[in-house]
Amino acid sequence: MLPKFEQFIRERQYLHNVSPATVSWHTYNLKWLPSETPTEDELKQTVIRMREKGLRATGCNSAIRSINAYLKWSGSSLKIAQMKEPQVILPTYPIPQLQLLLNWKPKKLTGHRLISVLADTGCRIDEALSLHWKDIDFDNLLLLLH
Repeated sequence: MLPKFEQFIRERQYLHNVSPATVSWHTYNLKWLPSETPTEDELKQTVIRMREKGLRATGCNSAIRSINAYLKWSGSSLKIAQMKEPQVILPTYPIPQLQLLLNWKPKKLTGHRLISVLADTGCRIDEALSLHWKDIDFDNLLLLLH
């Protein structure tokens, strides 16, 4: 690794106290750059090389964030624009399944709560039943599904 890259990594590691995974992430991503002071054309070629190697837009954007952090740190005025990522709409329940859920009459009040969680989040019953207290953020109304 080139000395300036090493200095960037060391500062991230020891001054910013980033995790070992972040150090590894930066180390991997900086290998895409051909030099410590890339030109605008070299940055474009870097993104093209990433795509030719099979990286999707999301993978490229991850590397671009790391490279842009390095460029900013090095005092360069250059920056790589993020790529447009396809929007993925996750599938939820089909209408007939929702109607079955909403028409179901539970024997206990907690059944309505479970149905509400399923309908509001789109999670499956096994995901809802495997939730632990640590997976629920009541303040922000968030669930961590596994």
